[in-house]
Amino acid sequence: MKTYPLRVFVQRVLLIRLGAATLAIALAIGVITYFVQRGRIELQAVDNGRQGINALTHRVMDVAEKSRITPLSALHQVLKSGSDSPVAYRAGRFVWVQFYDRSGTVVAEVSVPEPPAVDAKALAEKRPFVFPEPAQAEAEMQRIGGQPFVFAAIPIADRQGAVKGYARGAFAVSPEAAAEMRSAVRRSVLMVVAIVFGVTAILYPVILHLMRRLADYSTNLLDANLETLAVLGSAIAKRDADTDAHNYRVSLYAARLGEKIGLGADDMRGLIKGSFIHDVGKIGIPDAILLKPGRLDEEEYRVMQTHVGLGVDVVRRASWLQDSVPVVAGHHEKFGGGGYPRDTRAEDIPLVARIFAIADVFDALTSERPYKKPLRFEDTMKILEQGRGVHFDPNLLDAFAVIASGLHEKYAGREGDDLRQELVAVVDRYFSAGMESLHYGEAEAGTPTRRVTPIQGASIN
Repeated sequence: MKTYPLRVFVQRVLLIRLGAATLAIALAIGVITYFVQRGRIELQAVDNGRQGINALTHRVMDVAEKSRITPLSALHQVLKSGSDSPVAYRAGRFVWVQFYDRSGTVVAEVSVPEPPAVDAKALAEKRPFVFPEPAQAEAEMQRIGGQPFVFAAIPIADRQGAVKGYARGAFAVSPEAAAEMRSAVRRSVLMVVAIVFGVTAILYPVILHLMRRLADYSTNLLDANLETLAVLGSAIAKRDADTDAHNYRVSLYAARLGEKIGLGADDMRGLIKGSFIHDVGKIGIPDAILLKPGRLDEEEYRVMQTHVGLGVDVVRRASWLQDSVPVVAGHHEKFGGGGYPRDTRAEDIPLVARIFAIADVFDALTSERPYKKPLRFEDTMKILEQGRGVHFDPNLLDAFAVIASGLHEKYAGREGDDLRQELVAVVDRYFSAGMESLHYGEAEAGTPTRRVTPIQGASIN
């Protein structure tokens, strides 16, 4: 994944995209212009050919009438004179012309001797005979030896408009006409490039301004969402004195384990949210049960279990918290079965919930509670090991064992602002508090999709 700050994103990614679009448009316009110019040359060649054929027809008829010979004999006589052969025009000249009748019998032809007329003639002679209708013609442009040629077929009509035969030929486009065609293409391309870059120059500050406005709106929206998360966490802390620092620690433990196994950025965000508000459903548990110092009886325990469903009901009301549902709903499930509320097992338990289960129990064992002292790290790990495959995912437990000692030393038993700042740093890494930076490309597993400035307005406490 490529990640750029906003200004670099605009200057590099946006301008590259606009540049690519400019070149694509210029290329498209150039191709269109080329074909338009080629069509114009083809039409011009056909018109020139028709004019030349008409002039030749009139001369042949005049010679036939004056000499009292057949039109065919008159055609041969005119062609032998060579005075107008080959037919030349400003756009080029016919370097080879062949006359044939309706049956395809060649009655006469004339060509210039020097190349590339020879190649043009050889190529033209391989083409099938064409019999266009009166006042119609067919033409096609090709290149021979780098020089453009127009191959045209034109009907020959008498003075009454009846088709008496056909002429086909190779029209060599003059260097001047070819240069004019290339120049027209260049002018069109340069004009399009200038227009697109001009529009880009006008739109660039507008786009930049809009993106900054969007960044502000995004910042405000995310800050509001994070504040919602903070309010929920604080509400839990007001009900259960043990939950405040616990929320911070389990969120940090879960996040570090998620990073260890390469959890994707989207899942990391859901894991962090769910970890921090996993017990939000306890808001709906009566104080007599939630704050009872002793052991819960069977009915009280059943009521306590309902905090999972209550928590799911709470978080599902906010679209931004939807990705936290797997943790809230599954944090009391057990890998080997026997958990609640659904008795889900093994891989059927969401991965983020299996991660959180380890973090939750680890913090509970290593923290001081009104009814117990914190366990030593070694004793805690033995208890976790006893839950391998029963309560915990064995693979996740192996990954956690690698980082558990460092996490215990850094976070176990800690409270206060330092712990909060640690969690804010994690939130800063995986959440976007604005658009001071944008990503371009596919996100890799375990990599945040956006890297942003630290959260200023929203704190989780």
